[in-house]
Amino acid sequence: MNARENIAGTPVLETHQIAIAGMTCDKCVQRVDRALRGVDGVTEVSVDRQAALATVTYDSTKTNMPALHDAILRCGYHPTMRQPV
Repeated sequence: MNARENIAGTPVLETHQIAIAGMTCDKCVQRVDRALRGVDGVTEVSVDRQAALATVTYDSTKTNMPALHDAILRCGYHPTMRQPV
């Protein structure tokens, strides 16, 4: 069984950090948080403006990194992939 497979619909959770350029205030953090939480399969989000990072836990059977990046782009910020946590 590989990392993407699951047993009887069990979620396959992955956690990644995403660097985000352009966040300058608390409203920015709220926008990014809301955008990521709106992606189906996301289970946990933590956005740190000072570190310019979002830590996202998601069910990889429902979503993927490109979808998370798209959500961040749509709310006006610029994501880059970081290492899995």
